[in-house]
This record gives sequence, C-alpha cells and structure tokens, in this order.
Amino acid sequence: MTWEGMIHRWSENSVRWLSSPVSAYSLIAFRVAFGLMLAFWVVDYLRTDRVRLLCAPDVFHFTYQGFSWVRPWPGNGMVIEFVAMLLAAILMAAGAVYRAAALVFALGFTHFFLIDRTNYQNHYYLILLLSWLMVLLPANRLAALDVLNGSVTRSETVPRWCLLLLQFHIGLPYFFGGIAKIEGDWLSGDPMRNMLMTQSSAINANSWFDPQLVSSALTWGGLLFDLLIVPAVLWQRTRMAAFLLAIVFHVCNSFLFSIHVFPWLMIAATTVFFAADWPRRLLPKQSSGPFDSVPGGNAIVESVSIRSGLVLSALLLYCGFHVLWPLRHLMYEGNTGWTERGHYFSWRMMLRGKTVGIRYYLTNPETGETLQADIRDFLNPEQQIKFVKDPEMILDLAHGLADEYRRRTEKSMEVRALVLASLNGRKPQLLIDPAVNLAAEPKGWRRRRWIMPLTEPRRTDPWTVPLNEWEHHVDLPDLPFLTTCVQNTTSRL
Repeated sequence: MTWEGMIHRWSENSVRWLSSPVSAYSLIAFRVAFGLMLAFWVVDYLRTDRVRLLCAPDVFHFTYQGFSWVRPWPGNGMVIEFVAMLLAAILMAAGAVYRAAALVFALGFTHFFLIDRTNYQNHYYLILLLSWLMVLLPANRLAALDVLNGSVTRSETVPRWCLLLLQFHIGLPYFFGGIAKIEGDWLSGDPMRNMLMTQSSAINANSWFDPQLVSSALTWGGLLFDLLIVPAVLWQRTRMAAFLLAIVFHVCNSFLFSIHVFPWLMIAATTVFFAADWPRRLLPKQSSGPFDSVPGGNAIVESVSIRSGLVLSALLLYCGFHVLWPLRHLMYEGNTGWTERGHYFSWRMMLRGKTVGIRYYLTNPETGETLQADIRDFLNPEQQIKFVKDPEMILDLAHGLADEYRRRTEKSMEVRALVLASLNGRKPQLLIDPAVNLAAEPKGWRRRRWIMPLTEPRRTDPWTVPLNEWEHHVDLPDLPFLTTCVQNTTSRL
C-alpha cells in the first residue's frame, strides 16, 4: 500500500472513530455545572462592583497586541453587559435557547477579557476557551428546556470528538501547569514559600506549621499532581482515589490562595475524564425524568459528526496550536518570570512571586526639565499592583503618559522609568534600563533590549527589606534626569 493510501485509510478510520457515538451525560453534567459557576462569578462581580472598578471607561487600559480598539462601554454599559451574561449563564445551565445563550456569554466574557491585560488570570483564559467551545458542542440534547419545548431533537449520545475536545481543554492547564514547574525556581520551593508567607493567613496564624516543610510538600505535590492527575482519573482503577485527591487539592488551594471560582470549576471539570455515562449511573434505573431514553434519541449524532478529513485536519491544527502556544517562551531570552515574555496563555501558574517598585519620569527634551508622574491619576488600585510586573505593560503606560502629556500641552516628552524588582525572594535589581526613553521604544513582538537581564541569584532566606528602603540597598547607575527633576517629593518606590 502506498503512503497516500495509508494516509487516506488512517484519515477515514479517524473520522469514523471520532464520529462514533458516546454517552452525552458527562457533557450535559458539565454544561449545568459550568453555567451555574459562570452565573456565580457574574453575580460576585456585580455584587462587589468589580465591574465598574476593572472596566471603568475613564482610566488607562493595558490592551492586548492588536486589540487596542476594544474599550469598555460608557456609562452603565458594562453593568448591563454583565447582567446579560448572568441571564445567558443561567439559560446555558438550563439548556434554554442554548446556542444563543452560550454565544452571548462567550461574546460578553471575551469583551471583558480583552479590555485590560491586568485582568488576566489563567482560569479566565480557560473560561474563555470553554465558553467558545460550548457554543459549538451539542450540549442541549438532554436534560434541557430546548428538548422539552421541542426546539431540539433529544439524544442520549454525542459524537466522540465533542467529549474529547472538552477533555483536551480541561487537560491543558493540568499538563502544562506541571511542565512549567520543571524549572529551577519552582523546584527550589521559593515561589511557594513566598506565596505562603505573603498570602496565606492559615499558615501565618499557626506557628506549629513549618513554612519550609509545607512549601516543599506543596512544591513537589503540585508538580506531581498536575502531571499525573489526568492519567490517574482516566484509569478506572485509580479514578476515585485520584478524584478525591483532586477535591482535596483544589479545596486547599481555595483556602490558601485568592483564586476565586477556579478550584470549584476544576473540581467539576475533572469529571469529564470519568466514563461518559457516569451521571446516568447515579440515577434510578426506572426514572421517568428528562434523562430517560426515547425512540430515535440518537438521531442527532449524524448531523454533528465529522464528515471529512478536512474537518479532521482543522481539529488537529487547532489542538496542535494549543499544544505549541504555551511553549513559545522557549523562543525568548531570559527568565520568563522576569521578562514575562511568553508568560500569558501558557498555564504558568504560581511560578513567580514578584515585588516591584516603579517611578516614571517625564523629561522635556528642549529644556531638560524633568517631572515625576503620578500614575494614580491614570490607574485603578488593582492595575497599579499588577502592571508593574510586566515590562510590556510598563512600556504601554510610558506611551500612555507621553500621549496624555502631548494631548494636554502639545509638546513631546521623553519617558523613563526607575523600576526595581525582586523575583521569588531575590535581592531587588533594575528591571528596566532607566536610561532608555520608553516613549520612543516600539510596541509589538520586537526584542526588548531595554529589559535588564536577571543577575541576582536565588537566596536561602527571601529578601524582606521594606520596599521604601530598597534604594539604599541597590547600586543604581548615574541617572542624570534625576538631578533635573523639579518635583520635590518624599515618595518612595
């Protein structure tokens, strides 16, 4: 048989296998849990007014490359959008006007996600991917109001590719979260120890906890858990023990760290690796509810099956992209936790604890006069905390400051930044070359020569000197623009 014939046969067999029916119950259970958790997330944002805080139209926003046109709605527009997302999440859980509801939520969440990079969290990225995936999947063919009102033909099965694609997306953060932890800083235990000491009241409130012992256990436990949990849940013999371990792991994370809905989402999502019909096994055999089978209940499979090698190729390309994209940090120079290049969208969770202090200086190139900028006039409190960790966002704000000054005075200003950063307990050092005029540096994917290389070694004892005293402990280069700064300020980094 020729190579062409072998490829053709493999393609046909793959299409047939991926299109073969499997039980829809696991997908339906996930739809209900996913919709309810999304509704809870939206309610919490509305209740705490974080919608107005994070999506205010009158503050500077750090947009993603190519998406600078994405802006918050004016007035109460963002609140209205979140109310629409709440309704969509509830309808999605109920399986009512499912496709439209899933699409409304996916569009609204994508808009929120793209407004500001400081809003980025790995579980928001996962929700984004899953939201669009749910638009495509036939998750309203069972236990759905769409079935009860007759708008959708009921089916107890879905094509195999639907469940596999969902499992693929749930497995991504686990697998790449483990792969990312195979690096020096994580294995040293420094990131986990620092997070425990700075974020976890449970550890700090109990002197009988040994932070070193706890951090070592969580460091290696987290690495092994991420790498092994999916195979362990897939294998029937270890499934129940692995799932109980997953519950303990995520519940502990929920108490130790402020990661909101993510632990509960992952507990529910891990069930997609069970047998496809596991929810049906929990129901009474003679139940007469919406889960019962009906004649012709599998008719829907044919309409959503993979029909050609072209569709199979598209699926393979899609999955291949999500396998390669988290590894792009390997193409960049330097420590990813330091430069942040390739950090986002790569499932690099809890790998770096970075404390940063920053000051911006605006210099008139004609007179040499220098002013110190007050970034509190441009950013909300959460932005002020998060943006300083990422040199790309430091560059964005430098451009924003220059643009704002030009708008007010019709004059161009040079913008420099004095940035000191401590990574995973290291002694602080310069993150940005303070001699570089950031307003003249281009944005985009170019090489960032103005990011200073990480030279400070890891420490046995983490750096604990207060931020406002760092300048007395770090050797700073001669900075001429500081001598012309006309603002007499006592503020520190």
